[in-house]
Amino acid sequence: MVNFETATYDELDEHAMQQLVMDNSAVSAILRGHLFVEGVIEQLVRRALPKPDAIMGKGNLNFDMKIDLARALDVLSDQHVSQFRAINRIRNRYAHDAGYQVTVAELNAFKFDWAESQNKAFEVSVARGPDEAARIATVFLCWEALSLIKTPIDTGSVG
Repeated sequence: MVNFETATYDELDEHAMQQLVMDNSAVSAILRGHLFVEGVIEQLVRRALPKPDAIMGKGNLNFDMKIDLARALDVLSDQHVSQFRAINRIRNRYAHDAGYQVTVAELNAFKFDWAESQNKAFEVSVARGPDEAARIATVFLCWEALSLIKTPIDTGSVG
């Protein structure tokens, strides 16, 4: 952890590059996953509202409000709400505590009927450390979110 009061310009520059450019940590996966999940929630809400821009276009809804709205519109199950709130809690902890490190217990809240292969992949990633576990759990959470907006393929005959 760098001390902003005592660090030199070069030390701060190096710290910024490590954190912002070369970062391959859990925080990066969580932040990117959070943005992805938020995009999915926004899409679900837009599909459910006749005039979505009346509320969604103003940009004044935070993540929790979007979850509440999606739940009220019945486009998210209680389990999805729980999973999505879990990534939001972790994101908020990273945002407000520079020394925060996600735990495996927190990442377990991302699970949604994982297949055996997903559970095994997660176990392997946990053995490699919290950064890898966060990346794998977040990928699986994003896949679950993505499944909510999957549009059925038209299999009707042409002609």
